[in-house]
Amino acid sequence: MGYLDLGGGLAVDYSGRCSGDGHSRNYSLEDYCQAIVTTIAATLDTTGIAHPHIVTESGRATVAYSSMLLFNILDVMHFEAAPLPQPFPADEAEILQEQHRFFTTLNGHDYHQAVVLRDRMRQQFRDGQLSLRQRTLGENLFLATAQKVVTTARQSGLASPQISELQDALADIYYGNFSVFQSLPDTWAIDQLLPVAPLHRHEQQPTREAILSDLTCDCDGKLDQFIVNGELRKTLPLHAFSPDENYYVGAFLMGAYQETLGDLHNLFGDTHVASVRINEEGGYDLIEEISGDTIGEILSYVEYIPSVLFDRMRKEAEQAVREQRLSVPERQQFLTLFGDNLAGYPYYKP
Repeated sequence: MGYLDLGGGLAVDYSGRCSGDGHSRNYSLEDYCQAIVTTIAATLDTTGIAHPHIVTESGRATVAYSSMLLFNILDVMHFEAAPLPQPFPADEAEILQEQHRFFTTLNGHDYHQAVVLRDRMRQQFRDGQLSLRQRTLGENLFLATAQKVVTTARQSGLASPQISELQDALADIYYGNFSVFQSLPDTWAIDQLLPVAPLHRHEQQPTREAILSDLTCDCDGKLDQFIVNGELRKTLPLHAFSPDENYYVGAFLMGAYQETLGDLHNLFGDTHVASVRINEEGGYDLIEEISGDTIGEILSYVEYIPSVLFDRMRKEAEQAVREQRLSVPERQQFLTLFGDNLAGYPYYKP
């Protein structure tokens, strides 16, 4: 026996917990090699067969550390109650009065009655007994109650599965400039856990708990499983977002499969790629930069030819000029804009 190919199997510790679950690894590379060599040696020694050259094909463990996804945050949705009417209207609907009384007298951590009252309020709205304005007020009362429960629990140091569930439900949604289905398909398809973290402002304490949503219209286009200080959580600590400043987040240990498995869901194509190498001085060099798909290229993948689309648009613009719906300069400006968009990037540019 000259060579023995053992295939793959060397795990990657995605969670950093050094455990035996599917997202981690509870052994070192030395342990892995020693187990292979000693097992093969012990087996072959009993039969007198010469030891072979051992070959492994641990692709995931080889390349997982070599790629990451970098994306900026575009916007944030907060689930925070608006200020309640002061004083609360005495002639408001009875169900809203009940919600307000529960909110003002709440001194514990049981919010189940708030859920009951909210559900009654929603049913009355469906039955036509409440207006849209009253429905909005009822939802805001429930949100204010939920936030009060969470705040009280934090201040008293109490924790329970119900409180954790409520905290997760109130988490912010940070909208990232990426597509889960194009760049991180395994997080959706097989619940792959990848390390995710902000790339800057590390000297500042994160003050928000959030999930990450992508650009697609799909409700599955999100990241809501994270490793935080060795624990699996549904939210990720992030810094407060300001629309006047870029905020970058990275997903790590992606390897080679994510890019090759990604698809064109919602017609979001390949992202820009930069190959970076650490140099001897401890800095880095940009070895290669590859542009991602253009909008025109993506449309051609689904049989919409950019040149044909542009020609159709040109004819429409010329017809609009003849009908005096566009001026000649406006026609040129419109066609230039259309052509630039066909040659443009499908993701938002920071």
